[in-house]
Amino acid sequence: MATRRFPPALSLPRHFLCGSTAFSSMRDTKAIARTANIAQHMSAAPSRAASSAATSPVTAHMDASVQYLSEGSTRVIQLNRERAINALNQDMINRIRASLEEIKKSPNAATVLLRGVGRGLCAGGDIMDIVLNADKKSKEERQEAVRFFQTEIEADYAIATLADASAELGRPKWYISYMDGISFGGGIGLSIHAPFRVSTERTLASMPETAIGYFPDVGVTSHFARMDGQTGMYLALTGERLNGADTYLLGLATHFVRSNLLEELARRLADMPLDQVTDANVVNACIDEFASDPYASDAENGEELARNSRFLGDRRIALDYAFGRASVEQIFAALGEIAAAKPDADAVKTLATRGLSPIPDMVKQFAAETLETLKTRSPRSLKVTFKAMRMAREMTLEEVMHQCMHIATVLTDLSVGRDFYVGVMHMLQKDPATGKRRTGHAAWNPATLEEVDDALLDALFFKNADSAHKAGLQLSIPKLANVPLSTNARDERKKRTAQLRGLGPLHWEPQHNQFALPSEAECAALAGGFHPAAGSYVQSNSEMILTLMQHKHDKPSLRLKVEDWQRRMDLMRK
Repeated sequence: MATRRFPPALSLPRHFLCGSTAFSSMRDTKAIARTANIAQHMSAAPSRAASSAATSPVTAHMDASVQYLSEGSTRVIQLNRERAINALNQDMINRIRASLEEIKKSPNAATVLLRGVGRGLCAGGDIMDIVLNADKKSKEERQEAVRFFQTEIEADYAIATLADASAELGRPKWYISYMDGISFGGGIGLSIHAPFRVSTERTLASMPETAIGYFPDVGVTSHFARMDGQTGMYLALTGERLNGADTYLLGLATHFVRSNLLEELARRLADMPLDQVTDANVVNACIDEFASDPYASDAENGEELARNSRFLGDRRIALDYAFGRASVEQIFAALGEIAAAKPDADAVKTLATRGLSPIPDMVKQFAAETLETLKTRSPRSLKVTFKAMRMAREMTLEEVMHQCMHIATVLTDLSVGRDFYVGVMHMLQKDPATGKRRTGHAAWNPATLEEVDDALLDALFFKNADSAHKAGLQLSIPKLANVPLSTNARDERKKRTAQLRGLGPLHWEPQHNQFALPSEAECAALAGGFHPAAGSYVQSNSEMILTLMQHKHDKPSLRLKVEDWQRRMDLMRK
């Protein structure tokens, strides 16, 4: 089991970098000295490898679908299919893998920047070719459709392990993704496993796979399963789109930076001296300089963004209840009860104990709209996604990647279900009768949740390859070349158990997503005295916020997020 270990986030003042003066009395002298050194190094003259701020193309052909550029100590992977919003095809995946291999070995690279030209980072995979291959008669051609997912998963795992793999060759490389504009599907896969992910006011993020009869793949369930409350389950099942503020709030992005500052941030990253960027905290501090609070009252639409967020306040209470049910059928039922708001309904009674009595109109509207969205999704995809999400919380990233490869193969094998093909055609092809895009939802088969054969679904998707083939799978499940399999070695089992157990009542994993806003699992660990920053002491609400603001460098939006969590917890305790 590969373990990606970044250095502990520094509990250091940000005023050296951002002008903040909060909590100066709480700083220790070693932290101050180290931060001053970081600031000095970041402003110092760059090393020879980073001496030129100009872009020098390594593979920068104007018509290349992926451009590989060198900017000082930064290597830029630029997706360059503007008319397709940089949708990924096999050639692009191959080029990304080749770029990562070159970067991993380079002695002159310190950071890797992923970005896209035009309207977004990446609109996902170029799925039309995939499903057309999947529908061919030749088994060899159908197997080729699966190869795209194999190489995509391998590329995403290479991103997840880049820092460790490059460190073994002499210098860790820190990967930063600019999730500016549209970031769907495969674009999320190219970003979510990176230590640094930047959203902007232009960001539109989504994993919309259940709408096309597929599922959230490329290891995304590993991250979604560790998100706050049931927000990950909500996103996985509905495929709803997130703005840049909520992408940051939920931890899908580690920083929020205004889009007009991205170029300056890129230049600052490129100018960072090679010998100082072995520490991820230096990169984090650099990005922090440009970060801002999207919800701030003085930010554009800041208060409106907070007011309309599904992930704060009363709607979040209802979301956690509904998407925490034990099956997809129960999720549907809970949403229906919340929308109807009949006093004797189980959901209404439970929400009353959580502070929602009576249920506000905006919560009823949220539940009704969410239920209507789910009714348009593939029933089979919903059930597969639900179970994969439940399992992912008890799995390592490597185990999730192998599971993704298995599920992707079954969904691509149209001999055991055609929802993937039908869903893509419904979404991308025009209605021949009208010449316009189709409305409504695809003709799913099975058409309802009740018609899905749960035993067959388990045999095909969630047992071993032999079970899947006995249940009708014809395609072979590819082996992932660079993703290790779990073993029964005692030391590895102990490490795995400790990692998944985490700290505190919500099993906070300190090494997971450490440069993002604090997760609610981290807040719960701190509140219960399980957090290293708490010194084993249970902390009050006000003490928690002070500790986290120091621990997270006064990170933008931190107070808003933590106070909202505290409010919801206080309501449940009443």
